[in-house]
Amino acid sequence: MAGEALLGVDLGTSGVKAVVVDLRADVLGEADAVYPVRSPRAGWAETDPADWWTATVAAVRRALAAAGRPRVAAVGVDGQMHGLVLARADAVPVRPALLWADRRAEAELEAWRALPAAERQALANPLVPGMTGPLLAWTARHESSALAEARWALLPKDWLRLRLTGKAVTEPSDASATLLWDVPADTWSAPALRAAGIPAELLPPVAASDQAAGCLTAAAAAELGLPPGLPVAAGAGDTPAALLAAGTAGEEAAQLTVGSGAQIVTAAAEPTAAPGVHVYRTAERTGWYRMAAVQNAGVALEWVRTLLGATWEEVYAAAGEGEADSGGVVFLPHLTGERAPELGRCGALAGLRLDTGRAEVLRAAVEGVAFTIRHAAALLPDGLPPVVRLAGGGSRDPRFRALLADVLGVELRPVRLRSASALGAARLAARATGLPMAPPRPHRDPAVHPTRRKEIYDVKFEVYVNHLKTHQTEPPRRAAASRHTTAPTGHSETV
Repeated sequence: MAGEALLGVDLGTSGVKAVVVDLRADVLGEADAVYPVRSPRAGWAETDPADWWTATVAAVRRALAAAGRPRVAAVGVDGQMHGLVLARADAVPVRPALLWADRRAEAELEAWRALPAAERQALANPLVPGMTGPLLAWTARHESSALAEARWALLPKDWLRLRLTGKAVTEPSDASATLLWDVPADTWSAPALRAAGIPAELLPPVAASDQAAGCLTAAAAAELGLPPGLPVAAGAGDTPAALLAAGTAGEEAAQLTVGSGAQIVTAAAEPTAAPGVHVYRTAERTGWYRMAAVQNAGVALEWVRTLLGATWEEVYAAAGEGEADSGGVVFLPHLTGERAPELGRCGALAGLRLDTGRAEVLRAAVEGVAFTIRHAAALLPDGLPPVVRLAGGGSRDPRFRALLADVLGVELRPVRLRSASALGAARLAARATGLPMAPPRPHRDPAVHPTRRKEIYDVKFEVYVNHLKTHQTEPPRRAAASRHTTAPTGHSETV
């Protein structure tokens, strides 16, 4: 098997990454390409799947060239979760893809709220308008002609695999995040399909994540610069793919990932619902994980940084200054709202005085993000364990790591793994073909322990929560929105 390689393709919200990896789990070559997220109306988030394909071709070709054009044995795909792609049998989309950040289906959620309690509990997830089921219900109500033209209702990475293989398939890790999936039964939910008002025939058959779901067509292979007939694994959502790439956690029973958003993930022995917490299938043949999601982490810090004309060095320097005192300033970072309404519906900046300066506001911004993560962690049925694995590009500054450890009151063990989601997809490709791929080798930085400042942050967190309670109203809606805006990347790479 020497010399064989796997190709992993990670279809993100605003860009695609391709990774070529050998059986020792070493990255031989990687490349990425970007595409726009458009918002033709306020609250909408769309991308033309043709842009996904153009970017995928460019990224794969560059990754193969960087790797020295090795002999690729199989392909795996992962991608942004939720959303909806309506496509004909030949993979041609009938309209732009609706993405996870899209909020047009708020009214359609009433059909899910009306489900009997047992049927609603079986979906095991908060009601989010950007999930596939509500978006399908919106399409059935407002764009019935597009729905009638479509053969398949697909998740983003499943559309990409259809374009690669000509076969429509999904798998449990992504399907469980649609509000159309009976999570305990591990199959499509008939009551949820009735709530969406769509026929079951629109949904694709289901395969295991590590199962070959088709072979690369001659036409797709020619565009990508690969031989035709390569097996393509069913793949996974981006978060479960990255968790698979990270390997076993050992003592670290939970993982916190900080990027544009933040996710706190713990293993779930049973797929039981909890308020404000997501329950999804893993990319393994069995098993579930719980996720408490924060939409506004790095995206909120970037907004504050840009508004004040600050550098990232100034942002993180503010996080490490003084004795945890930002002059009484409190920042609620919920600029895009949160999936769990109890975490916050809109942003706010409070406690300003004539002597308030940039440093106080920057520190309050970083603290506000940390407090929101703590608040989200409290939604998990068992809270946080004493030791938590820390990942994501947004958590690499040691000053922010120290702040997080103090706010959360747990030991943080930072890990770094290059291109984790794409590596998880490549690992699934190896399994689909029976190739023995070595275990992952993430880089581990020194552990970060809480300090005496924890007690100060316990008090400040209560102040934050009290401010939050006074701002739990829906933000006013804009009359119009830019046609070329970028949605926040809530499913950032997990490791």
